[in-house]
Amino acid sequence: MKASHFNSLVITSFLLWTSCSKEKELGNEDSSIDITDQYVSNISKSPSLLLGSWNLTKDNSLQSSEKTEKDCDASNIHFLENNVFYLKYLDKRIRGNYEIIDSISINLSDGSNIIGKLENIELIDGKINFSIEVNDECEDSYTGEKYFRIHQFIWETLNEYYLWQEEVPNLSDDIKPVGSAKYKELIESYPEPEAFFESLKHQDDKYSAISSNYEDIENSIKGIDANNGLEFILSRYGSDDSILGVVTYILEGSDAATKDIKRGDIFTGVDGQKLNLSNYRELLFGDNLNYTLNMAELSNNLLIPNGKNIELTKTEEFQSNPIQINKIIESGDKKIGYLMYNQFADGFDDDLNDVFSDFQSNQINELILDLRYNGGGLVRSAVNLAGMITGQFNGEVFAKYLWNRKLTAYFNSDPESFSDNLRVNFTDKLDDGAAINSLNLNQVYIITSGRSASASELVVNGLSPYINVIQVGENTYGKNVGGPAALYDYIDNNRTKNPDHTYAISCMTFYSANSQDYYDYADGLAPQEELKLTEDLTNMGTLGESSEPLLALALNHIIQESSRYKIKKPLFPLENMIDDPKFIQKRSLTTLKDFPPLKLN
Repeated sequence: MKASHFNSLVITSFLLWTSCSKEKELGNEDSSIDITDQYVSNISKSPSLLLGSWNLTKDNSLQSSEKTEKDCDASNIHFLENNVFYLKYLDKRIRGNYEIIDSISINLSDGSNIIGKLENIELIDGKINFSIEVNDECEDSYTGEKYFRIHQFIWETLNEYYLWQEEVPNLSDDIKPVGSAKYKELIESYPEPEAFFESLKHQDDKYSAISSNYEDIENSIKGIDANNGLEFILSRYGSDDSILGVVTYILEGSDAATKDIKRGDIFTGVDGQKLNLSNYRELLFGDNLNYTLNMAELSNNLLIPNGKNIELTKTEEFQSNPIQINKIIESGDKKIGYLMYNQFADGFDDDLNDVFSDFQSNQINELILDLRYNGGGLVRSAVNLAGMITGQFNGEVFAKYLWNRKLTAYFNSDPESFSDNLRVNFTDKLDDGAAINSLNLNQVYIITSGRSASASELVVNGLSPYINVIQVGENTYGKNVGGPAALYDYIDNNRTKNPDHTYAISCMTFYSANSQDYYDYADGLAPQEELKLTEDLTNMGTLGESSEPLLALALNHIIQESSRYKIKKPLFPLENMIDDPKFIQKRSLTTLKDFPPLKLN
């Protein structure tokens, strides 16, 4: 584009102040900018006043005769440091440089080429009114970054909050500011937001993720997703990359609950395709709402397809109750509460409190908390559960957050004001003010497996300094890090989400430590040797029944009779988690250790 080939497009817009393009600094109270005539006139004298993200709204009074025949639309502009701007024009973010001529005129340029200018800047009814005069025809006008604001959001968020920020060279403060030559070079290699995000992750980070639709994250923490109600474990078998699925439980009210399928059932194919490491994600977790499981069974140590097929349909926005089982088991003088809790999901703490009210009224003196399939969730729910188990430690430190250097220094600058960012305490009240029904126990049994992660591990680790935590089952997964459920791209101090996009980040921002500063459990939290037991493919048992192997082991220990409930040595144990960053948040992929070589007949 050259200035001599000038064709003009005038778009009259209202420029609404939203905020500085930098995210809200931690601890600042919400504030608003008083836009005055004095502010407008001072732009030329103090260019920093212009810095920020500004939303543009077309002037509806613009006559059609004044419009270009081409569909050109400028909708958003960001003024950054070093006289850099980004304009949302068509479907792209256009990078260029600007020069403030005077209080009513700003030149916009791309290198040596003139793009256009902002003119006639004035204050009308609390809004800034101006016109954009654009050079050349819009189809040939600009080249730029389609995802500028998303890239900016990703980089600035990770640079500020990411646990491993100092260990990732491309998150170095030397790359600041966004819009610098180093930053431009960085994003040119990763034009897509997802690839850009992955390029910035630490090599040890298996958990941080980005979503193009933050509603997916919000639904996930509420236990809402497209779900057919089938919960299962995937395990490798044989000498190749073959996979089998083992049903762990069925969600109440789901499609699977209406079908002939139950805990312990085995499947080896989906829609006639044999499951393997290359296709299981697409077949089981793709966009398909329907699939058919091809079932199999063990016979004489051989895994044999049995000809049974189960068609399942996912229900959109299905919400499951994480309270799978709660009951009271009486044995001699023992009244034992049993609770299987499968996710620390948002919106179920009142239901959980009701369960403990029942335990309380029945005066249970032992508790078995089954977290074997609980992959985590909200810290607040974990804290509430800890308060229900105990009650005598209200106000004491339950867990500590260990942040990166930047945030540690910031929070420690005023530890009283930022106490909630440094630690979380036992509580006797839910978020809605309801009193927690506490059991005041000094001991709890917790059933765990390699699928117990994050907030589940937080409960084990957080309770350990205060009461006797007796772990039963397998080592936990080892997720000793955490972070906010979602970080959004806020465009102002009122926490307004950027209307340009729906991206959000779930990134690891802290280590989870207990009151004694212990957080070194990346290899999992382990039961004592005599209480270690893995689930057995040939003897899954019925969840909640005293004969179920893991529950039986806990009961035998409580009543101090090792033979009360018979426990067979696992013949085909399900163990050894396989790390899969795309899979671990949803399900657990395991391998069958020491599983005899099996062949499909």
